[in-house]
Amino acid sequence: MSNNQIIRVVAYHFQADCEIQGDRLTRTDSCPDQAQILSRSETAMTLWWPKYRSLEYLHRNPATDEWILLNSRRGLHFLCTDPHAREGTRFIVSHEHKTVGYLVAKNACSTLLGTALHEHNGYTIRETGAQNPIWRDGYACSQVRGHASYNAEKLGSYRHIITYRNPVDRFVNLCNYAWCIAANLLLPYTAACKDKRCFIETILLLIKLNDRNYPDPFEVHLQSQYNHFLFTHRIDTVIRIEEFSDYIRKEWGCEPYNCNVDNKNELTADDLIPEDIEQLKQTSWGKDWLIPQYYGNLFYKNANK
Repeated sequence: MSNNQIIRVVAYHFQADCEIQGDRLTRTDSCPDQAQILSRSETAMTLWWPKYRSLEYLHRNPATDEWILLNSRRGLHFLCTDPHAREGTRFIVSHEHKTVGYLVAKNACSTLLGTALHEHNGYTIRETGAQNPIWRDGYACSQVRGHASYNAEKLGSYRHIITYRNPVDRFVNLCNYAWCIAANLLLPYTAACKDKRCFIETILLLIKLNDRNYPDPFEVHLQSQYNHFLFTHRIDTVIRIEEFSDYIRKEWGCEPYNCNVDNKNELTADDLIPEDIEQLKQTSWGKDWLIPQYYGNLFYKNANK
């Protein structure tokens, strides 16, 4: 690595080319802040910003040749628009079916929420578009409860359910969702990804960096199922995704209300290579393979099958 070079720094609040001269890093955009480089390697840097009296870190993304600005835990910065995301696993309540349903990102959350609301007051999706509209509906989102709002006295007698998905299927679903349905989901970190291989490698890196925020789960889509399970109040029943519709029909006596409005599948399991799965297992997602072992006695069994 030469002493004088231009690198691309990607932070949540800014993206800029920066010039390195000796032990100084200077932004070359309209905000020419300067940081002192305290340590430096081929893949990481430690920065001190005198103006802000702030210590931050850079981690290189080999897939895009960009440097991601990290927080004090050397984890990802995310502007958390959901006030509940840092508290623990969010949930919805169906008083009709005396159920607390935990929302695990990319595990049929919208179907669980939509079904509960549809049963309660005939809620229907009024929008169409590429991204699931239920998460842009103010009323629907208001029914999602934060971890800290849980009331054991009122909800203690309710059945507490949570969904489980094969970790590889969930990873593919996340990648496809962020690639062609909700392309803004992980911006700005994925903005430079021009092909699926670059995108997949970047998502794997983001999962690793997001893990460093533990026990504060900043980005729920990158969070492992195991951590979702861990940050609940109680679990009575675990439902595999492939049995979720049957569970709703049998236990709730209704049809699941599917809120997915777009079934694009541009990124599939065929785009993965064995090394991707091995890397995934080295992150917090590795414990997701053990959930059937840890919670085996709680898994839903359909007596009709």
